[in-house]
Amino acid sequence: MALKLVFSNTVGIRIKGSINDPAGKPQAFDFGLTCKRLTQAEVGDVMREQDRPAIDFLEEVVQGWSDVKGEDGQPVAFSLEGLRTMCSIPGMALLATRAYLAEVGAKEKN
Repeated sequence: MALKLVFSNTVGIRIKGSINDPAGKPQAFDFGLTCKRLTQAEVGDVMREQDRPAIDFLEEVVQGWSDVKGEDGQPVAFSLEGLRTMCSIPGMALLATRAYLAEVGAKEKN
């Protein structure tokens, strides 16, 4: 298949992991983020800013989400406040940033 040199300016990524419940049992999660697609140069800039908090980066690139629900089980509309709340869970911002960097570019096909 040929490569098209026209790319979308957004990229969808999946964030998968688990969070322990009060009993210490891991509870799996899987949700999507719609993000601004950075260029190689912009990704390089991000990689050089190692002291920058991951949430600051995510606030710049995340434009929406899917499969995020509230305590009542209903979908939660995307907002920067909601993103900050989600990223207040220890490790979540780093997990999302790593997923973004892994998914934004080209990958080898098996």
